[in-house]
Amino acid sequence: MRVRRSRYLILVITLAITACRHSFTREDALAAIDHHETLHRLLMPDSERVAHETVADCRAMYSDDPRLAETAGDSAWILLSTAGWMDLADVDAPSDPRQKKHCRAVLTSKADKGAFHEAPDASKSPWTSYWMVETAHAKAELFDTSLESSGNDSEVADFEITQERTPLGELLHRPHWSDAAHLYSTTLTGHFRHSDDGWRLESFDEKK
Repeated sequence: MRVRRSRYLILVITLAITACRHSFTREDALAAIDHHETLHRLLMPDSERVAHETVADCRAMYSDDPRLAETAGDSAWILLSTAGWMDLADVDAPSDPRQKKHCRAVLTSKADKGAFHEAPDASKSPWTSYWMVETAHAKAELFDTSLESSGNDSEVADFEITQERTPLGELLHRPHWSDAAHLYSTTLTGHFRHSDDGWRLESFDEKK
């Protein structure tokens, strides 16, 4: 009788220990990395404004006056036009009694139109309208893609965060983007802990 009770007790304890263990998968780790406040900002894509329509003659973009040049057009136009992604059209402005020209950028069939997102509010720009374009994006990857859980409430895993230019970012290659510091790759060791809300990244440090 005592033997049976001992076996039953051992079974109960084993089941209790098993129930307390938490699986830790690759998806758990990546979700915890993305939800970490600091790393989430790091993983956000870089974006730039590209003028869509302006209120001045296109030729004024070559003015020696930087403010006048920016109002008339966008330096990105030159790069995208050279790559065959964009054409410029002089358009009459009917509301202007002097019938001055203004410029509008037109995407060609070669352009990836899905990469250009019309901005909802152009009031804070010098242009009538503009696009927002993604120039670089970052991603997190685990070194061990076959991550196995030890069943504990805490886990350690190495991961890498890399930032790469998008095709459009390559076209808009400007001098201040050539610095390698803007396109980074870093390897980190993450310390994960399980809570009532699931796995979270408690801390991380540079892998040595």
